Order: sequence, then structure tokens, then C-alpha cells
Amino acid sequence: MITLAIYIGLNAVFLVIAIFLAPGFPLDDIFYIISSLFGKPRITPDSALVIAIYLPFAPDLIIGLFSLLAITIPPLVAVIIGARIGDSGKISFLSWFLTAVLSSIVYFLLVFFGQDASLNLLSLWISFEFIYGYIGAILYMIIGGVIIGFFYGCFSFLFSKD
Repeated sequence: MITLAIYIGLNAVFLVIAIFLAPGFPLDDIFYIISSLFGKPRITPDSALVIAIYLPFAPDLIIGLFSLLAITIPPLVAVIIGARIGDSGKISFLSWFLTAVLSSIVYFLLVFFGQDASLNLLSLWISFEFIYGYIGAILYMIIGGVIIGFFYGCFSFLFSKD
């Protein structure tokens, strides 16, 4: 589970940078901060591509570029290190896949059960439920981890030692 530790650690680094870059970041909302560590697997590669395409038109170029880097760098670094440490390509693939799925499940649990303590998570859940419905919101958060797990798992398989 070294990939999970690396992934969460890099997300923590990007979260600290986001706290300093984004004005009005909710520092008093601990559930929102913790869920931000696990929330990246729901952002699929096509969302990162959309951010990259619209980056030149972003009102704040630094925050837009930072958003793109925060979505792509932690999984790539965790995948490459996990692939080099793993015994085989299959083990590397499965370790990253498990990391992404576990992160998305933890994110879902934090958003679902943290609504009473965090207004930000409550508004996030209400928006997901409004757009996707109750079951769709749950599936949206879990399936994002499966997609990211498979997408970056293929890179992990390719970067493995054997």
C-alpha cells in the first residue's frame, strides 16, 4: 500500500499549496480538508483534459495550472514509484487500482457522513444528488475511482520492472 501513502502524501502537499493560493479556502472545515485528500480519484482523465484545454482562458492562470498539476502529478508519481517497487506488472496494476478505489470509497464515506459537520460537503452532496440522483451520486463517486484505477493502472503495468 505504498502507492496509497505516496498518493495521499502528494495530495497533502498540493492541498497545503492550495490553501495558500486559493483565497477563501475553508480552513475551519476539517471534514472538507480531509475529504480533499481523497477526492482526486473522482476526477477522471477527461476532466483533466478539459482543464488543460481551457487553461489559457482561465481567469486566474496560476490556479488553473495548479489545478491541472494537482490532478495529474500525484497519481503519476504514485504509479511510477509503485510500479518500480512492485514485483510484477499485474501486482503494480492491482496495487494502483486498489489505491484509487479505496480513495474513492473513503471520499464517498466522508462526503456522505460528513454532511452534518460540514456545510461545504453538504452543498457538494446536494449538487451531486441534484445532478445524478441519489444512487447516481454514489455511483459517480465510486466509478470515478474505478476509471482512474484502470487508467493509471495501465501506466503502472507499463512502468513495471518486468
